[in-house]
Amino acid sequence: MTAALTDSHREQLLREGAQVVLPALEDVLTGDPLFHAQSPEGLLVLTVAGAQLPARVLEQVYRFRLLQYLRRGWVNETALAALGLHTEPYDDFALRDFHTLVVERSTGLLRGYGTLAAARDHVPTSLGDPGHRPYVIERDYGLSLADHLGPGTSSAAVWEGKRLVRDFAMPRSQAAVTVPWWVYLAWAAGCLKVLDSDPNGAVVGDGKLEGAVNQLRLLGFATRPLLDTTPVPPDPAELFAPMWDQEERSYPFVLTDEGALRPTLAYLRELLGSGHQGSVRARLVDFLEARA
Repeated sequence: MTAALTDSHREQLLREGAQVVLPALEDVLTGDPLFHAQSPEGLLVLTVAGAQLPARVLEQVYRFRLLQYLRRGWVNETALAALGLHTEPYDDFALRDFHTLVVERSTGLLRGYGTLAAARDHVPTSLGDPGHRPYVIERDYGLSLADHLGPGTSSAAVWEGKRLVRDFAMPRSQAAVTVPWWVYLAWAAGCLKVLDSDPNGAVVGDGKLEGAVNQLRLLGFATRPLLDTTPVPPDPAELFAPMWDQEERSYPFVLTDEGALRPTLAYLRELLGSGHQGSVRARLVDFLEARA
């Protein structure tokens, strides 16, 4: 495929999907959201199961996911053009996953996103069972969660956190400052549901130590690294292979709750709802130090 065709598909995708708009989102939901808030900056914040979203909205969510990685240079544009993709590929498992959406009320623009993904086993399966379908971090890092969480742990108790992002094209503003924190807060509501529902409940994922891992600790999560291991080198032709070509490496981890999560999230919700103009991070550090 020629470079011109590749560039043409990329530019068409960015031009057509430069903005993902989800108007009247609350009106089209099925059932009550797991998390619901309105921010002083005019943001609507929701965490919902994929099955609660109309098919057309879920498609736009996966369009947003693809666009965010494309804007960050984390998409193999040759593969993207060859496949003719306009959304990130997804299947019926997306209906089980929790999706966190942060939307500007005035415009309907989707500005922040995160997901908590269920296991890809069609029925609950022990992590040590040969028929268990690997989580993404098991595949990407060549590890077995059975070695860390116990071979008898059900895959129904373990969920995977992914894609916590702010819209790359969002202009600088107070709303832009708070979007990542709203994403973390609303996404963590799903994590609490997972951790509360099973004594073996855990959330797994990967991230940079000074980035996502540090942020999650500030939220009150107990973070446990799995292995000091490098990722399995991806096939260069894979759609998201460029994502791994970054200076700072990511590490796989397990998130649990050792008592700090619920009070920290309650504090963060109060702080964000107050319209506080200062550093959210600094206030969280002070809060956690005061509780220690």
